[in-house]
Amino acid sequence: MADDKIRRHYGRVHSAHVAAFAAHLVECRRLCDGDLDMFLVLTIIGERTFAQRNAPDLSYEQWSSASVSTVKPEAINLQSIADYSGIPRETVRRKLERLIEKGWVKRDARNYVTATDAAKDSLGALTESSLRYLQAMRAAFGAIEAG
Repeated sequence: MADDKIRRHYGRVHSAHVAAFAAHLVECRRLCDGDLDMFLVLTIIGERTFAQRNAPDLSYEQWSSASVSTVKPEAINLQSIADYSGIPRETVRRKLERLIEKGWVKRDARNYVTATDAAKDSLGALTESSLRYLQAMRAAFGAIEAG
């Protein structure tokens, strides 16, 4: 889809995005005990765990049943999360400790962190929320492409 179409129909695309994204953020906040900073830290770790160049091309069903250990994560640590996100280092440290306590993140001998199967399993509702967001955006883009 050409950028000019998105620009011409920005109001429709933006309103669909905001509605779907707000619903997704509400679910993110709920599943992370009301802590959006913890969700952001987890999201950054998840992005590095499932880095696009390393993640296999799986269907949703395959992805849901696959182990996190089947992908080779990119290295990420506390400092790189703080630098990337702008969240203070001490706050990131506290969020990481909470994520480790939950079993959603593990730390290796080099202090690199990765998401775990427990995170993937515990956050199935969040994956479903992501699918709803992506479906809403696909519909919004399809509507402006057709019209």
